[in-house]
Amino acid sequence: MPLTVEQAARRYLGIVRPYNIAIERLEQAINGGQPVAALRRRAAQVATANRTQIRHLTDTAWPKALRGPVAQLKDESLKAQRHWLLAARARARSALIQDVLNAARYDGKPAVGKIRSLLHLGRYDENDYS
Repeated sequence: MPLTVEQAARRYLGIVRPYNIAIERLEQAINGGQPVAALRRRAAQVATANRTQIRHLTDTAWPKALRGPVAQLKDESLKAQRHWLLAARARARSALIQDVLNAARYDGKPAVGKIRSLLHLGRYDENDYS
């Protein structure tokens, strides 16, 4: 049975929060000049969070109106995953950053905007990680 819009909103926020936190921590580590080994660990955490996000997006009984945008977000996340995994194995800082930038091309912003609108969540604010 599909979730109600209210249930779907809570579920969606719960699904994306770990990924958003992992991305923010990686960004802070890059901006903070952390060594490449630390950046690889952060990138691996993003890859793990992304994999979990994809699984939960797939396994949730979304309301009908959300199924298309959620499928788009899942597809973008799948495309990004390859780059997160490459970043997690990068030997050089420059290569890792390039892999992160490549992953960012698949951020799913159009789908996220539609999902957030349908769920009455307002605009994404990276400072609240939801």
